[in-house]
Amino acid sequence: MLVPPLLKNRNGVRGNSLLYPIDAYDKHGLLKPSAMLWLTLVFSAKAWIIFFMAGASREQGAQILEILYPVRDNLYFAMVTGLPALFLMWLTGQRHKNKKLINSLWRRGKTILLVAYMTDCALQVYQLSLLDGAFSWTRSITLLLTLWLSVYLIRSTRVRNTFADQPLER
Repeated sequence: MLVPPLLKNRNGVRGNSLLYPIDAYDKHGLLKPSAMLWLTLVFSAKAWIIFFMAGASREQGAQILEILYPVRDNLYFAMVTGLPALFLMWLTGQRHKNKKLINSLWRRGKTILLVAYMTDCALQVYQLSLLDGAFSWTRSITLLLTLWLSVYLIRSTRVRNTFADQPLER
C-alpha cells in the first residue's frame, strides 16, 4: 500500500499529518471522491439514467421521456452534457495506473465537470424559455440542484484536492 499524501507546510515540505482521515484514501494512496462528489457526477449523468429507466420500462418509457424531456432533442443534448461525468466516473478507477494522459485528464476533471454543469444550466434555461416560463416542479428542482451542485464544485476544497491528487512515483 502506498502512503497517502501528507500536508505541506508553507515551505512546501511535507509534514507528518494527513490532510484527511486515513479512510478517505484508497489502497493506492489517492484521495477517494467524496459521497457528495459522486452525487454530483450521478446528477450530471441524469439524462443517461432517465434514458435507461425509460428503456427498462417498455410500456411507460415514452411517457417518462415525454414528461421529463418534452423536446426530444433536449434529451440528446443532456446526454451529451452527461458524458463527461460518466467519463470521470470511469477515470476514478483508472487514475492509479499513473498514465500521463489519465492523470492529465483527471486534473482537468473539475473544469470539465463545471463546463458540463454550466452547459446543462443553459439547456435548462432554454427549456424554460420554450415553455414561456411556465412553472414546473421537476424543472425548478432540477435547475436549483444544478446551481447548488455547481456552487459545491466551485467552493469545495475536497473536490479541488481530489482532482489535484495524483499517484506517487513508483
